Amino acid sequence: MAMNAEGGSIAFDAGEARIDWAVAQASKSGCTACGDGYLLRRDGSRLLVALADGVGSGPQARDAASACLEELAAGAVRGVAELFEAAHGRLLGTRGAALAVALIDPDQEVVEWAALGDVEGIICQMQPGSAESSAIMQKGGTLGVHFPGVFCQSQKFPRQHVLIFASDGVSRQFRNALPRAQVPPQEWAASCLDEYGREHDDRTILIAAHCGREG
Repeated sequence: MAMNAEGGSIAFDAGEARIDWAVAQASKSGCTACGDGYLLRRDGSRLLVALADGVGSGPQARDAASACLEELAAGAVRGVAELFEAAHGRLLGTRGAALAVALIDPDQEVVEWAALGDVEGIICQMQPGSAESSAIMQKGGTLGVHFPGVFCQSQKFPRQHVLIFASDGVSRQFRNALPRAQVPPQEWAASCLDEYGREHDDRTILIAAHCGREG
């Protein structure tokens, strides 16, 4: 399956913040259905960003990821832990999914995030020469099958920082190619998936960059 790539920009009226985002995605070689899915949802001053990875591949994996994201899209946006609990309830009886969620408040420059299962999350600074980065604390489990809770983290997310989610179809070596300068998010996401994506698995990389209005 060919790579799908898209992106956009979301302005926040209360301040001068802007989130530029992009996603690059491809299904397992020989499959037409992709078992990964993503969501960006504006909720007042916050932006909900999520990446779901249905267990296995094919239509059943796609259906599990889609059900998970439909729950996050339709339900009330409370805390991150409550979002995971709601998604787990929705996925009972399915093959299940891994999930990463971030609630970004650009004007307050903070993010709350968590992951369950094999979904990577990284925050880094877009500054040439910077080595600063933070990794999400993953917890083992599968939504809809085994939900032991999540480790919710809250940390600073200033301008010129990016948040990246990657499914397990992307090699962890992508951490060696984090964006360290102002590059178009779509360009970086497509290049990263092409370099580090594994053809034997569904694969998705999502980037959200915190920019000023003029940035």
